Amino acid sequence: MKKAINNTPPASLKPVRHPPQQKMTMQFKLAMMFFIVMFISASISVSVLLLIFSPVMKENATTQMSSFATSAFELQKDGYGYERIVSLLNNSSYDVTRLDKDDKDVQAHKKEIEESGYYISTEGIVPSAEMITVIDDVYVRVNTFNSENVFWIVNLVTIVAFMSSIMLGTIITTFVGRTMLQPIHDLSMATSEVARGNFSVRVRENGTDEYGTLQRNFNKMAQELSGIETLRGDFISNVSHEFKTPLASIQGFAKLLQNPTLSMEDRDEYTQIIIDETSRLSKLSSNILNLTKLENQTTIGKKKRFRIDEQIRKIILMLEPEWSKKDIDMDIDLEDIIYVGNEDLMGQIWQNIVNNAIKFTPQGGQIKVNLFRGEMGIVAKIWDNGPQIPAEKKDKIFEKFYQGDRSRATEGNGLGLALVKRIVDLADGKITVDNPFEGGVVFVVELPYQIEDMM
Repeated sequence: MKKAINNTPPASLKPVRHPPQQKMTMQFKLAMMFFIVMFISASISVSVLLLIFSPVMKENATTQMSSFATSAFELQKDGYGYERIVSLLNNSSYDVTRLDKDDKDVQAHKKEIEESGYYISTEGIVPSAEMITVIDDVYVRVNTFNSENVFWIVNLVTIVAFMSSIMLGTIITTFVGRTMLQPIHDLSMATSEVARGNFSVRVRENGTDEYGTLQRNFNKMAQELSGIETLRGDFISNVSHEFKTPLASIQGFAKLLQNPTLSMEDRDEYTQIIIDETSRLSKLSSNILNLTKLENQTTIGKKKRFRIDEQIRKIILMLEPEWSKKDIDMDIDLEDIIYVGNEDLMGQIWQNIVNNAIKFTPQGGQIKVNLFRGEMGIVAKIWDNGPQIPAEKKDKIFEKFYQGDRSRATEGNGLGLALVKRIVDLADGKITVDNPFEGGVVFVVELPYQIEDMM
């Protein structure tokens, strides 16, 4: 007979469930902070005022007591008895109590009472005056501590009003704090969405105060994170699409190189093809990264003043091996122009356009590069006498990965002009392409003036 297996864990191994912890909200903390601050500040203020006015209050209380004793003596001289004097002098401001002559307080201050007729003491920060005197041979205690005393009623009302104001202020702060802290609550919810990968979330921007600045900074952060995510996604998508051909070519020719009977001439040719395809992959990955980054960028970036004509000359000299190899005639006419912008990005414009012109210009052809000041801004024209672009393709040449001449697909990756278009857009400029009447293709780049000294 099989024994039943007991899967119940021992008590020592059972998970202990802790009660959920109650978190104090910012709204509650704000209300408590208001209560504590108000209570402490009010208490300190009242204490300081009492310390300042306590001597005056004691003197005033002593004067009241001595006036009571003086009046009692005068009435006693006029023949009034104890009961009559007390009824005449006693009111809501005093509390008169009859004492036995053997009372300890009477015995303790009997000498002072016999010499001056009364003994007065004042005690406490809010002083209450107490006097022991003799009225018609009867010892009495007179003090100002009376529940019906206007002084004490005013104090009581003040204390109650003081505490009520603090409590009411705390309640109001609780509700007002809810409104004040609503932007933080919205930011908290939006941050949770970002943590889950939702980079499209945005918060409403209100005002120019600290909350408004925080909201704008959050939206900028979310936008940048969205751009980074798009950069990653586009890069993976484009790489998987565009890398297939060169990788297949490298793989194919690498396998051919494994043939031991391959001639040296074929081996050199296949090796060069692998080198060219590797270079193409490197340029492709670099261009994809640059373009996708620019597509998710909203400003041109760091600007500086530089000579744009000198920049174009340097790029043409850098490409000299390319156009010299094809015996191209370079006609350069550049005005001296100072420009304010991102020098690195502007350099990519001229490099890509001139390089594109060299690629499509025939052997022994011509390229013209002109730079001048126009009515509305700086104008650069790059013309080459290569084949004209069909009308149906002119609107597509600035698209990513578009290559109008598929026979030359191995010479580029269709990203250069898309990169140029994005940089020009960021610079608030304009780029167009046209087939002029005299033949060839001309690219026109127009850049706005940034400051007066550029004109």
